[in-house]
Amino acid sequence: MIIGASFNTGDISQWENRCLMYGDGVFETMRYKSQRVALWPWHVARLQKSLAYLQMDLSDLTSIENCINEQTDYDQSVLRLTVFRQQSQRGYPPVSRDTHWLISRFPFQAQGGPQILGLAGRHLSPQPLLKGLKHLNRLPQILIAAELNGRHVDDLLVCNQRGDVIETTCQNLLVVKDGQLYTPDTQDCGVNGVALSWLNEQLPIETKRLDLTDIKQADAIMTANAVHGFRTVSSIKTLAKFQTNHPICDRISRLWQQLID
Repeated sequence: MIIGASFNTGDISQWENRCLMYGDGVFETMRYKSQRVALWPWHVARLQKSLAYLQMDLSDLTSIENCINEQTDYDQSVLRLTVFRQQSQRGYPPVSRDTHWLISRFPFQAQGGPQILGLAGRHLSPQPLLKGLKHLNRLPQILIAAELNGRHVDDLLVCNQRGDVIETTCQNLLVVKDGQLYTPDTQDCGVNGVALSWLNEQLPIETKRLDLTDIKQADAIMTANAVHGFRTVSSIKTLAKFQTNHPICDRISRLWQQLID
């Protein structure tokens, strides 16, 4: 449900906007618990960086924070903040840097236990212009996630067209090998996740190109996103099985739990 917006959501003419017409904006999906958003500073940092790159301004951050802080009736939920360009004229060229925002709330559904992943058949195409942004066009992820139907796995490991491992359908990836943490390079495609950015301030993580051989030889695998945090992977079907009680994974889980409690 919609819990706040910078425009009159009851006015149907307001929905003729660049968010719906062109996906001209970005969004943040956030874990809300105990009257606060976990990782809020990291969400704001990514949001501001993304909007600056897309030549948009966010001048109403205080109103957004006030809207979130008013959600005192819910102990846990998922919030989605969508920010898009204020402009109703047809045509691709942007003529304004001003933005509107919209916040929606969804139930939080805990997902515990190690995951089983599959391998996606579709690959992500290079998108260097979008540089890991969490922009509003998610069609590649939708097409890839459609492969989950009937697969009996929790998520899919996704590669780019060169065969480099990038992410899952909705999570970043952490690889543990010989006591070191690695994460795939998402410069050409994929999303720069805020949970991963937060963890990189707690523990050293090396970003590098990783292929399926690197994944197969890993000691442990974890996934990361802002809603469900860090979860271990027990196996990737047809590829490999992994430890789920690795000391580094246990430490990451403890750090995450301390953050959200």
